[in-house]
Amino acid sequence: MPSSEAIASVADRLRLLAEPTRLVICAALAQGESNPGCLAELAGVAPAALSQQLSRLRLAGVVKARRDGQRIWYELVDQEVRALVEHLLGVTRAGQDQARGTVPTAGAPA
Repeated sequence: MPSSEAIASVADRLRLLAEPTRLVICAALAQGESNPGCLAELAGVAPAALSQQLSRLRLAGVVKARRDGQRIWYELVDQEVRALVEHLLGVTRAGQDQARGTVPTAGAPA
């Protein structure tokens, strides 16, 4: 059985990702670096709302900002969050494929 500290840590990450905008941000950043303008468009939120969510993710140590001249780029630096997001979205995708009857069979190309 995991320690109570490990359970609390996982619960904190799940609470952090439970907000849809933060989950979109993490899913996008799992694909690679991005800038706030692109992330706001993907999340469908105003830049101010995005900034608030990025700030929460930064404070939690999940994302890191990098300045390149006038632009700021964000990257997902928490590998456990990356794995969790990829797993959750992969499970969701597989469930959608199964519901549509498009799940690849063993040995068939995905």
